[in-house]
Amino acid sequence: MPESAPEHTHPGIRIVIAAYLLLGLTLAWMMPWSHLDARWPEPLRARYSPPDEGAHYGYVEFLADQRAFPVFDDPDGLYEAHQPPLYYLSCLPAFLIGRALSPVVGLPQPHDLPLLLMRCWSVLIGAAGVYAVYLLGLLLFRGHRAAALLAAGLAALLPMHTVNLSGVTNDGLAELLVTLGFIWAVKIAREATLRDCVALGVLTGLSLMVKSNTVFLFIVAGAAMVIALRRREDQAAATAELLRGYAAFAGTTLLICGAWWVRNQLLYGDPLAHRVFIDLFIQDRATPEYFLQRGMSGTGYLLMIAWGTALSFWGVFGQANVYMPEWFYLCGWLLSAAIAIGLVRAAIGGRAPWAGNRGQWVVVLVGVALIVAFYLRFNMIFYQVQARYLFTGIGPLAALMAAGWLGLWGAGRGVGRDAAVSGGDMAMAPPAASVLWWVVLGLLAITALVLLRPGCPVLPLPFLSP
Repeated sequence: MPESAPEHTHPGIRIVIAAYLLLGLTLAWMMPWSHLDARWPEPLRARYSPPDEGAHYGYVEFLADQRAFPVFDDPDGLYEAHQPPLYYLSCLPAFLIGRALSPVVGLPQPHDLPLLLMRCWSVLIGAAGVYAVYLLGLLLFRGHRAAALLAAGLAALLPMHTVNLSGVTNDGLAELLVTLGFIWAVKIAREATLRDCVALGVLTGLSLMVKSNTVFLFIVAGAAMVIALRRREDQAAATAELLRGYAAFAGTTLLICGAWWVRNQLLYGDPLAHRVFIDLFIQDRATPEYFLQRGMSGTGYLLMIAWGTALSFWGVFGQANVYMPEWFYLCGWLLSAAIAIGLVRAAIGGRAPWAGNRGQWVVVLVGVALIVAFYLRFNMIFYQVQARYLFTGIGPLAALMAAGWLGLWGAGRGVGRDAAVSGGDMAMAPPAASVLWWVVLGLLAITALVLLRPGCPVLPLPFLSP
């Protein structure tokens, strides 16, 4: 962790994490957890349940009952079986406790209590992820606690993010480990040490044991080491140091996830199990060809991806078919536009929060670019427009959006070493800017909470429905 984190912890981070836990645990209870859940009208139970939760639950149940890892061979059954096992292993205590107590509690189905306890575990993982976003913000904003708090607030209150992590999903643990990985990559970009390279290898290896798509950290690590050594006068010595550091990083990573990759190679002919995932899922999922054969142009398909992403970044819930009111998305889009303007204004006006800290920002932006590229590539194979896939990079995304918001208000000048030393809160933006940030995010989060309650009427597709 950043050495200055204890001294520079903003008192507001406790409030942000408490708000996140309140929202997350409430959602974990409210969303349907059984086909017999009497709180919900029968037609709505499947529609409002978290995405892929049944398959994630089935993975944990398989581990508990079979004491072995599942094999992915059925896209309609246990279709998360290709996933690495670390998150599911972490859920076993909650699952076993829930199964043992289920007869006493008396919920409608035996699996209801295990599922609810696993949801609570996912929410707790998400809370750790929010704090990790705050720590990453401290590094990127060079000790400015209020800027880091804005980034943590986005991670805590962004409705799509909060709701997603309130179900049984491996996304939260992957986000936590990747955000910690970014923290160490930023530290390496500042000063590369063998110890930090090994630490980043540990985090990368663990993240790859949660989700295979975190493999982009190999490139992030390389970028961080190149940035750290680019100013060295002795290029030969710098190159040798870079190679040693990267070897330590890669070796540590492979030590953790190598056995799993060997297993996948033997089972599927692919260490990441990517090929078998495509071969099985493509059988009954919509692909770009499906739309192109029906007259849609390539440009039209890309616009459809952009539209779906713009909606789902702020919140398309359940099975990607539960929408919010039109004003909800307009608020989110206005905030997005303000952030974009702020980033441009900060860059042009020389007041960017990354001034004097460019190398470390480059590291996280490389990661964001890779995550976006993976998302677009995924949608060139299947039509899967769900912005939650972008939240693997929630730390850099939240920091970038906070930077844009501050830049909108002419903030950014003064982020530097003096601020880092003093831990000075931001006199860079007027108090109204922070208040407005929290009001908008809080309004959107509460709206999602209210409209996802049991028995809530289904809203139509926004803007396009008659």
